[in-house]
Amino acid sequence: MIKEVINNYKNNFLRIEYMLGNVCNYKCNYCFPGSNEGDKPWPNLEITKKHFSHLLDHYITQGKNIFELFLVGGEPTMWKDLPAFTDFLKLKYNISIHISTNGSCSAKWWMKNARFYDSIDISVHHEAAEIDHIISVADTIYEQNVNVVANVLIDPNEFEKCKTLVEDLKKSKHSWPIIAKSVHYNGRTVYDAQQTKYFDHRIKRYPSLIRYLKMIKKIGNRKKVWVITDNNKKQKVSNDSWFALNQLNYFEGWQCNLGVEYIKIHPTGEITGNCMQKIYGVDYFYNLYDLEFKNKFKPNLAPVICEKFSCCCSGEIVLNKKKIKI
Repeated sequence: MIKEVINNYKNNFLRIEYMLGNVCNYKCNYCFPGSNEGDKPWPNLEITKKHFSHLLDHYITQGKNIFELFLVGGEPTMWKDLPAFTDFLKLKYNISIHISTNGSCSAKWWMKNARFYDSIDISVHHEAAEIDHIISVADTIYEQNVNVVANVLIDPNEFEKCKTLVEDLKKSKHSWPIIAKSVHYNGRTVYDAQQTKYFDHRIKRYPSLIRYLKMIKKIGNRKKVWVITDNNKKQKVSNDSWFALNQLNYFEGWQCNLGVEYIKIHPTGEITGNCMQKIYGVDYFYNLYDLEFKNKFKPNLAPVICEKFSCCCSGEIVLNKKKIKI
């Protein structure tokens, strides 16, 4: 068993996951609840710019000045004001912007807008993805000198089909990374032993070394994670999925740096953990879209005690955390 998780995040670093809305043109059966129902519309651009600036400015007063923003949905490229929002942030802050997309937008759209992002993760879903289109989009992004990765969601119920998608993507003109990603059903992974071995080497295609070094220089060092076991041995973790695949993503009662190293902004505007864990030591949620947000949002940063049964968010699993003795 493990008793501590350690990462290499710097003290002045904050990762933000911002779920812009839950409007999506896909309806994947393993999607997290609330992610594609379409009942949370896109935000107002001007309010979002003003309040998001206040949030970052407050974190700067707390010693944070390096920001990493992950934009998710729904399908975030369906928000018409997305380019204007990302352009605004890039001009004002020391921020790297990453986006998770299903890649369904046209290659022409990406040729125009890929420049706003430091990296683009294309989620490949067996139920809806058109492989030739995904290849065209990823090749277009690659040619804009933007980091692009194809994440193939491996559904245990359609395992062989998903493996075929991985191989079909290798027919692309450029060698961008292809990664096998695990999925969750009701907070659990349900792969059998043979399927689990497929994730031992989850990177199914590497970019060229020159390209890899160029992208690392552009977007900065990738995160590194270790665990401390009960017998005080330090073990490096190969990837975020390692915790769930080994049934070690249960941190209820642990002290976690949620709110200090990472926050989630929901499509309703609530600022919490990804699983609605309360943060900042208060018993309520700050809301980005509250008209009084600039007057109300002035919290001190402090770790939380996890109240949730399991952790399924890759960003939160790797936060600095430790088991608290009762």
